[in-house]
Order: sequence, then C-alpha cells, then structure tokens
Amino acid sequence: MNMLQALRARWHYRERGYQVFRDVFPADEVMAIAALARQIPAHAGKLRRQDGVFAANDFFPGTTLVRNPLLHPHLSLPGELAPLSAALRQFVTSPAIATRLRMLDGRRQHYVVHQVLLFLAAQTTDMHLDSWSLDTSPRGLSHTVWIPLQPMDHRSGVPCVIPWPRRGVVTESMLGLTPGGADPQKERYDAYHRALRDQIMSSSPEIVSALVRPGDFMAWSSLTPHFTMPSHPAPVERLSLQVLIRPATQRWGDFLNQPHDRHSLQLVRVSPDFSIKIMDGEARREGSEGHRGQAPYLSAD
Repeated sequence: MNMLQALRARWHYRERGYQVFRDVFPADEVMAIAALARQIPAHAGKLRRQDGVFAANDFFPGTTLVRNPLLHPHLSLPGELAPLSAALRQFVTSPAIATRLRMLDGRRQHYVVHQVLLFLAAQTTDMHLDSWSLDTSPRGLSHTVWIPLQPMDHRSGVPCVIPWPRRGVVTESMLGLTPGGADPQKERYDAYHRALRDQIMSSSPEIVSALVRPGDFMAWSSLTPHFTMPSHPAPVERLSLQVLIRPATQRWGDFLNQPHDRHSLQLVRVSPDFSIKIMDGEARREGSEGHRGQAPYLSAD
C-alpha cells in the first residue's frame, strides 16, 4: 500500500472497526499449513482445546470434521503434529501481520500474541465482543486477526462484523444493566451480550463479511460486534486461525477488568515484531520473563 492507501485503511479501521487485507501471505505457504492441519483428525491423542482442557477429537456425527478447536497450537503439539506447531508459531508472528497492524495503529510498535485458535470446521458463534477475552486499557486498541487457510465463499461459514467505531465502548450501565449486578462473571457476559444484541438489532444494522482466499486476512477491533454466518451444508470444513493481539506498550486486561492483575503471564520475545504469551508449562522451557494478567474468556469465530 502507498501512503494514501494506508491513511484510508487507518481511517476506515478507526471509524468502522474492521479492515480486510488481500494477498498478505504467499498462497502456497498458507496451503502448506492447511495440509499440516488436516493431519489433526487422524491424531489419536489429547490436545489442548478451546476451553483449555486437553481432550481427544470431537467429531461432528457421521463425519471426520473436528468440532473442538485447538487452543494455542503455535506453542507445542506432540509427535507428528510438531511441524504444524512450528509453522504456526512463525506464521502468526509474521512481519507481514505486524506491518498491517502498525498501519492501522498509526505507529511502529511491538505486539503480543495472547491467544491463537485453530478451527477445523465452521463454527456457530453468536454476536459478541472479543473485548471480553482481551482488551487494552483504555478499551478498543486490541486486535483480532482472522486468517483463512483455504478458499471461502458465502457457504463457508465466514465471520462477519457490524461496522462500529474502534473506540465505541458500550458499558453495562449504558445498556440498563447494573454493573456487578450478576454473579458469576459468565452471567454478566451473557446478560451484556443479550442486551447489546437487542440494542444493535433494533436499528437494523448492516453487516460486512469477506469472501477470501489463502493469503488474505481480516482484522477487527476488540469492540467490534461480530458473529459467524451459517455454513451450507453444515457441518463443513473451514480451516482458519483466530489470533488475539495487543500492542505491547498498552496496559491491558479485558472488558470488565481495566486493567487487572490476577494471574502470572509469561512472555517470550520471538522477533522484533512480536512476543508470545505462553502457558506455565512452556514458561520453564522457554526461560521467559514474568508478567501479570490473564483474561477469563476465550474468543471464538
């Protein structure tokens, strides 16, 4: 992109909360990762899943489509899946991603990869904000990067967004909810998103998605409402990555905790562009620095 295109992209992201980037990665690199990911259904062991628990593949009935996504596959995978883990670690910390995020942020900075999910089949995800998983303080400066690993069209179950100002915070009180009025936190999450959906749908909003190819990616702000369109047929293979990323210079927490300081967080600097959050088990192997904080929810699209 030239300077004028970069300025337009930054303005668009600020005002509408999302941006689609085309031909960012070599298509053959993306398809090679997809080929490695297609080994997962044959894996007989337990892998870390979206809820953080190690579990075996859970197949959609009558298919070989895995419906329980992998959490943090870029950190470590066993045996025959180790090459996939190494490829993902390099891929999600690509300078090409950092360049596009700096374009949206309008400044050169280092980034932290907090969460990676690898999806093997299309999801059924209701409208939500990723801010409840990870956000900066102040809110709205964290990014979600969604990367397709195969061609996807209108039948693929692609995510879509509701255009939304990047810093457009809607608090619980603005929705008529009493902050802290529900306990535990999951009840607050559910009550907030029900109220937010009702408010958004009352205005008949537009939605935006993208038909994508290997090499493309879509980014949206932590405050951008989004959900997954249904696939046809269902279930269907939909190989994709979702990566939650924040600027390293920003204080952080999540939607409710701004910022919070509850659990140990380990960071490893892997390049001038990125550090990655690693789990406690990996921290000892990496010899990483100790930091604080961990968000309570996992985003999924």
